[in-house]
Amino acid sequence: MRVLLVNFLPGILSQSDGKLDEQNGSVDPEAGGSHSDMLDHKNGHSKILKRLETVPDIKRDTSGITTQYIATGIVNLGAFAAGVCVAWSSSALPLFTSGQVELPSARSEGYSSNGTHPKLVLTESEASWVASLLCLGAFWGAVPAGLISEHFGRKKTLLYLALPLVVSWILVASSPNVYGIYVGRFVGGMAVGAFSVGIPPYIEDIAEKHILPALVNYYHVHFACGVLFGYIIGMVQSTSWLSVLCASIPVAFFIAFIFLPESPTYLMSQGKQSEAKAAFKYFRGIDNDIDAEIKVLKEQIRSYAKNRVTFKELFSSKATLKALFVSFGLMIFQQMSGIYPVLFYAENIFKTFAISLNPPGAAIIMGFCLVSSTYFSTMFLKKVRRRVLLLISFAAMAVSLGSLAIYYHLKASNLSASNTWVPLFTLCIFVSVYAAGVGPIPWLMLREIFPPNVRRRATAITAGFHWFLAFGVTKLYQNLVDMVRPGWTLCHFAVTCVIGIMFVYFFVPETMGRSLEEIQNEFDGIHKRRKHTHVIEVETA
Repeated sequence: MRVLLVNFLPGILSQSDGKLDEQNGSVDPEAGGSHSDMLDHKNGHSKILKRLETVPDIKRDTSGITTQYIATGIVNLGAFAAGVCVAWSSSALPLFTSGQVELPSARSEGYSSNGTHPKLVLTESEASWVASLLCLGAFWGAVPAGLISEHFGRKKTLLYLALPLVVSWILVASSPNVYGIYVGRFVGGMAVGAFSVGIPPYIEDIAEKHILPALVNYYHVHFACGVLFGYIIGMVQSTSWLSVLCASIPVAFFIAFIFLPESPTYLMSQGKQSEAKAAFKYFRGIDNDIDAEIKVLKEQIRSYAKNRVTFKELFSSKATLKALFVSFGLMIFQQMSGIYPVLFYAENIFKTFAISLNPPGAAIIMGFCLVSSTYFSTMFLKKVRRRVLLLISFAAMAVSLGSLAIYYHLKASNLSASNTWVPLFTLCIFVSVYAAGVGPIPWLMLREIFPPNVRRRATAITAGFHWFLAFGVTKLYQNLVDMVRPGWTLCHFAVTCVIGIMFVYFFVPETMGRSLEEIQNEFDGIHKRRKHTHVIEVETA
């Protein structure tokens, strides 16, 4: 009987909700419901539930927990696709710079040829543009993504991001010159930046509070998995096949995500009561009472609409300005640590150190360390304080980069023999400690130091700043290598991590186990004393 209830849940909900609607007879006008919504409430509700009958029933329990986990995995295929875009540079750029890429057309003015097929050869400067333009596109995609999703819906915004990704891979695979690759990478970057801003709010809207911290970290886990996948498919040593395999990810995302409902929060904010209830029932199962949650959500939407701020007003509050200072500072030292150059140029870096191991194989090992540390970082974030993790992470990153820089100078001076495991071990430590602290914590703290009414806009600005820094560091990395050689470039990144330690120690507040009010009071310079209860014993005769 229980199995039948789960399998025929959409039909049962359609009948029961129809009866409830007849009893209630109206939609809450204060929540934004229009007159036409009230008239078509019963018919609309049944239509929505019939539409949800086409959604595959991914629930095997009645609590909805499994549904929330699977839905989070599906939407984070966008993060997976973003990771693939980053790792593509590591695998493809060595092929372009070595002249192993055949042009799709026989017309190739200015390109070298092996006598049979013309080849596209990129200079080091052009290769750095190909890598970094992804981040510049992400900057232009991240800033407006929040506003677009508020007007057109979380689901529609994320769903249609698959289109520019597919177009970008088509351009990269078919372009007869470097300018087509530039355009393809920039267009793909816009989707990557929009994913970084659009995916977390959708997860927050569908997840229950007790599993939200775990589900939010799925973005970083899937991004790391995408990086690893990009390194693995790099073994094919063909840019055409690389582009085809990369393009399959956004296609899979579109096919899977199209069956999931829209965000209940967005539907409620648009006054679509029946659709919001149907979406809640889909994500919560039949064991959860959604009425209390809907009531709380209505209050949150009204409060958000009443206290909504513009981008200009975002800089008018002292507490918000200090929160922006902290978030911007963390992003500066996160990116200036050199994480994206390491991910973008992994194979070239391993070739620089002349390791005996195959460079694609070494990149795969490093990618596996990144995935493992990102996955287990959820456990650390639950038990270890934010400041402690940041301090340890920056310190370990500085030591690993400094050690690699010393090894490079010793090797260049012929004072040390070539060793495969030194560069591989130090870079694996670098990405592992990054994934455990410096990587996820700046994003996690955005939810902890900003009030709800400014959080979305602050996240959009911070994400845009993050990608702009990533563009600058990734583009200038090759210039630094040409000017001061790889050893001093690594020293620069190590010194930046040391300065990051000082920034965290003096300016970053501890947020674990503290309320938003306490953090905001600290930013405002208000120090409230704790109330003490005094117990006086009186002896009676």
